[in-house]
Amino acid sequence: MSSKPELITIGSCTLDCIIKIRDIMRFELFDRDNVKKYTAIEYSRKLNIDEVNFVPGGSGANIACNCAMLGMKASYIGVLGRDFAANVCIEDMKKRGVDLSNVVQIDDDSTAYSVILKTEWGKDRSILAYKGANNYLTPDHVKEELFDNIKAFAWTSLTSDNACKAIEKAINLTKKNGGKVFAAPSISIIKNAPEWAKKLMSKSDVISLNYEEAEAFTGEAKKTIMLEHFLKMGVELISITDGGEGSIISNGEIIINSGVYDGPIQDTTGAGDAFLSGILISKIKGFDIVKTSQIASAMASLECRELGVREGLPNSLEELEKFISENKLKQVVTKVI
Repeated sequence: MSSKPELITIGSCTLDCIIKIRDIMRFELFDRDNVKKYTAIEYSRKLNIDEVNFVPGGSGANIACNCAMLGMKASYIGVLGRDFAANVCIEDMKKRGVDLSNVVQIDDDSTAYSVILKTEWGKDRSILAYKGANNYLTPDHVKEELFDNIKAFAWTSLTSDNACKAIEKAINLTKKNGGKVFAAPSISIIKNAPEWAKKLMSKSDVISLNYEEAEAFTGEAKKTIMLEHFLKMGVELISITDGGEGSIISNGEIIINSGVYDGPIQDTTGAGDAFLSGILISKIKGFDIVKTSQIASAMASLECRELGVREGLPNSLEELEKFISENKLKQVVTKVI
């Protein structure tokens, strides 16, 4: 692969341990304004699990893989440990065509690791995330010459000060070279590094996040008001996903409310990364906002059909467009007055 990629991503690269479990409790706490749902393990009790799977993940790595599979020259910048988890993650990204010449491995910490609990009720998953080596990223890891032919830079949540500075450096280099900046900030950066979240999002051209993340960042509960908040920041395109309720996307001129494609759901982990990957490919190809919404929704739907965050996704844009032509997606298009 050329050392001059079209797409560069920065964000987490993680080994995910997906656990399916029934022997677990749930409870809810009520206050005047809302209800919070909790997954609970009884104190000092050993629980049996139904199934366990180890799969490579991490939002920054996911987006690089998703777009590489669709034909983009993608490079991932990140820091991993020297361990079993790193080997699994590296081999999977290589297999999907991602350039890893800018991945650094260290002895100071282990590769990031997540435990994902999947239950039969309530919210479909809860995640315990350890950032590990991810947070060792610094601006020195972001090489200026790497951005010469850049078309797109995508960043996802890292929360250390140095890692956020590295993302900011990459954003500035992308804009200097005429590329577009795509953001998929998670609740982690919104809650743990709110000033950085605001600063980095304000520098981004496209933002995609889920309802919980948008609510936490804007303080609003209504999606159309959330959209307005982001558009006033200067964002070109904003999307908010909401699980089975579909998504809403706007460029300030048109708002599109989309449902979801019919199909089986095995695992929703990584669906948001797949959705942003669809938007990114669409923007690079110059597709209109209606087709962009269809492609993003299709990517998320296909990702959910198999266990693992990169399984079930298409290996070409033609394969993706064939899926769209053969399956219906309910959409409501509204012009902004």
